[in-house]
Amino acid sequence: MGNSNLPIELRVQVRGLKLHVRHWPGAGRPFVLLHGLSSNARTWDGVAGFLNRAGHRVVAYDQRGHGRSEKPDTGYSFEDVTADLHELLCALEIEMPVLAGQSWGGNVVLDYSARFPSGASGVVLVDGGFIELSSRPEGTWERVSVDLRPPEIDGMARTVIEEYFVSRYAFMTPDRIEAVMGNFELQPDGTIRR
Repeated sequence: MGNSNLPIELRVQVRGLKLHVRHWPGAGRPFVLLHGLSSNARTWDGVAGFLNRAGHRVVAYDQRGHGRSEKPDTGYSFEDVTADLHELLCALEIEMPVLAGQSWGGNVVLDYSARFPSGASGVVLVDGGFIELSSRPEGTWERVSVDLRPPEIDGMARTVIEEYFVSRYAFMTPDRIEAVMGNFELQPDGTIRR
């Protein structure tokens, strides 16, 4: 125990793209944490810190197209994101981790577990693991993509978003705000883009 609780930031080449990885070294059982759709690895900082203080090795990464990882135009099927996870585990020499996924990340963990049944020592699904958008009543990707699209915030000042979270949510500390801001690209003029 007594780990520093500060992650090491890595860029790991996996299947032709660079993934941004947050790594908390530890000698205990490894944990790999996957974020949800429209999110990033920073959403796991609190959990990662807790696990790391208990002595565990923890990895949280921005899945392709998210956070500070590369954003290719294609390759977002479960087969692709599951292969990314598998190759990342190989590249980081992580064997038999506990895999935890939140929302869409839970679906990725579940898919990985089906494809690699002996690849994890445990699976945690947080608000996810069985999301089948095509089973929604409207059923088409066109309709689902409209219903689930985040609000139009491109061009909004970063300070406006930060003030919104601080005024609305008492638990929003500076580190939590930074985690949320990791969902956006900061433009040179101080505005954000999804």
